[in-house]
Amino acid sequence: MSETDEAPAVPGRLRRALPHSRRGRLSLISALVLALAGTGLGTWAADTWPWPKDRYCWGAWQEDSGPGFLGDEAFGDDDDGSRTGKETAPTRERPTGRCEVAIASDYKSSYDGDKVSTAQQVSVEYGPVPKAAEARLAMVQDGFLGGDMVPLPDGLPGTVNGRGGLLVLPKSCDTQDGRPTVVTMHASGTYTSGPSYTQNDPADLGGARQAAVLLVAAANRGMAAAGCAPHEPLRVSSPVYDLPGKQERIFSTSDDVCGIRGLHLDMEDIEVQTGAVTRDLQTCSVRGDRDGVPYLELAMVAQPRLAAVFDGIAGERPAARGWRGTGTVGENHAIVRADCAGRPATFLMGASTDPGHLAAFADAAAARLGCAPIAPKGAAR
Repeated sequence: MSETDEAPAVPGRLRRALPHSRRGRLSLISALVLALAGTGLGTWAADTWPWPKDRYCWGAWQEDSGPGFLGDEAFGDDDDGSRTGKETAPTRERPTGRCEVAIASDYKSSYDGDKVSTAQQVSVEYGPVPKAAEARLAMVQDGFLGGDMVPLPDGLPGTVNGRGGLLVLPKSCDTQDGRPTVVTMHASGTYTSGPSYTQNDPADLGGARQAAVLLVAAANRGMAAAGCAPHEPLRVSSPVYDLPGKQERIFSTSDDVCGIRGLHLDMEDIEVQTGAVTRDLQTCSVRGDRDGVPYLELAMVAQPRLAAVFDGIAGERPAARGWRGTGTVGENHAIVRADCAGRPATFLMGASTDPGHLAAFADAAAARLGCAPIAPKGAAR
């Protein structure tokens, strides 16, 4: 049970002693009922059956409420699997917080008798974006603007996929120096079978839309605790955006990447994911076909509140001679901000250090939005 859950139906000391597993709960039922009957609490036990559901992440998520990591399916064939929660809630004085749901199970495979172990986590962070430009770009762009992220529905400023997401909170939650506060969610985990086989096995969030619901629920609880919640809670009521295509392999250096004419890479055997292509967001990711190493991450952000996470880090001069707007090109990231069709648009590049890649992407996105080129002629490649 989460450390900050309120008023459980079972007395606190007894409730904390209950294991978070199927067999463990069943094995205690008879003993507890007999013990309670002996202490005059038998009527209480009968009146409150079944046990109340556990809640996690500042009370935002309830056990058995839908996604796999909150149900018994998270334990596989392990009757004694455990699910635990740890959390630190934000406050008015300290508007940062974290919560984590951890799942552990160990059992023998019915197929070959090997020991199978799973260790999965779902973590949520509440707090302002970092002050330093490189840290902010690494957090937001590297983690939440990849080609497989889609915009949050219902105009909510943020992105989501089946493994997590980011939501930018309303201005009422901004820091005194103007930095937006964000809520991020990330699912991770490993599956181990036998002495030598291990693979990534993230906790099951139930798909992108269910992940959006989880993220928004945690954000509402976090804002309430921090004292900056809007009058009406944020809601998810619409379907999520469908990606325009699945991952595709590119075998030739002359092939256009993410459907952007003139965007070529000097490498072969890569996997390309064309992400969102909307007025507010456009993304593209390139990774190694075999090793999954990121080779190029590109994003255009024009949704005002999402773009606000990059305020103050684009510099005061053009990124290079002849470029529109302002920007900087660093060792791991590049950022350019310019007016486009009446709105400020932010163009981002990660992994690659070749400004020609950003030029090709930015000019293509600008043309799609109906505004002037961002980079000078001849800069794209």
